[in-house]
Amino acid sequence: MKRIFAFLFLIIALNSLAQNADTIRLSDFQFCELTLEGLKQKDPSIKKVKVEEMDLCPDGFVEDGRFENRVGYISKLYPGVIFQKYQSDVDMIAKIHLTKAFKGYLPNGNYIDMSALKAVDILTRQAGLNAWTSRGCSDYWGIKEGEQIYYYVKINKDKKPQYPVDEKYYSEQPIVGIDIIADCYSYYEDDSQRNKPLFILDGKEVSEAAMQSIKPDDVDSINVIKDKNATDKYGEKGKNGVIEIFLKKKR
Repeated sequence: MKRIFAFLFLIIALNSLAQNADTIRLSDFQFCELTLEGLKQKDPSIKKVKVEEMDLCPDGFVEDGRFENRVGYISKLYPGVIFQKYQSDVDMIAKIHLTKAFKGYLPNGNYIDMSALKAVDILTRQAGLNAWTSRGCSDYWGIKEGEQIYYYVKINKDKKPQYPVDEKYYSEQPIVGIDIIADCYSYYEDDSQRNKPLFILDGKEVSEAAMQSIKPDDVDSINVIKDKNATDKYGEKGKNGVIEIFLKKKR
């Protein structure tokens, strides 16, 4: 009898571990670092699909420059997830669109089951959300959480008047899609700034712009310091290297 119970316990434990392993955690995806090629290495059968942009006009006239519009990629490894690139000629993933098939954890750590999610579930979970936004031409009301997550509810065109928004009615409507968007332009702009060396002019830290204003004829010497020598002298600021410029002394 003990062996039977032990066997049943082992089966239950293994099933639980399998379920945990299959749970999608969007925080595991590093936006602007994750690439389509990286996804293809995990799942060679990844497919290109059309995406309905719920925050844009259906006519396609207005575009969102943060990602490649109306084109995405799906993988059997991530049910309910559509990956979208930054631009057509750039491989990095800048947006994730979630469909009704998604079950898992959002980047904020909240677990959701899209098949049963309503607007009221989002609104009661966090105060101060930017709710019931629309471009006017869109077919959806949006609920914005922070700078990254957008929830969408289908607009009932037969409900008159549309304004003011009937919050009681729409709060009980299902969330039909979620967009999670990253600002990859700012990400790489910030990253490029982080990777630049420290500039020191006559013993004082200056910006790169200030360096560009220096006339070559005024420079007495330039000293480049790298690696441990840079951090030993300038601390964490010198981790990307240091360029010391010394000007000629004025007579």
